[in-house]
Amino acid sequence: MTVEKTFYPSPTLNEITDAAFAYTKVLMVAREGVTYDILISNNDIAITSRQVLHQPAYGVIFFSGDIPFNPNESVNVVYETNP
Repeated sequence: MTVEKTFYPSPTLNEITDAAFAYTKVLMVAREGVTYDILISNNDIAITSRQVLHQPAYGVIFFSGDIPFNPNESVNVVYETNP
């Protein structure tokens, strides 16, 4: 099943953590309506301003540390749930 969730991350952070992201396929990530390319790795790798890093073993989606979240900013994530 496909699920869409909206998150309002804490300002100054650059990640979203949700147990639902663990070992699932993230299909789309949009920050304030702008979609991002999704890289998948459980290792730390460099990402640019228009990329996110999904670490499925930890249930985390990282954004570039150069662009922290602002107050009241929203992030939409579409992902598949585990059967």
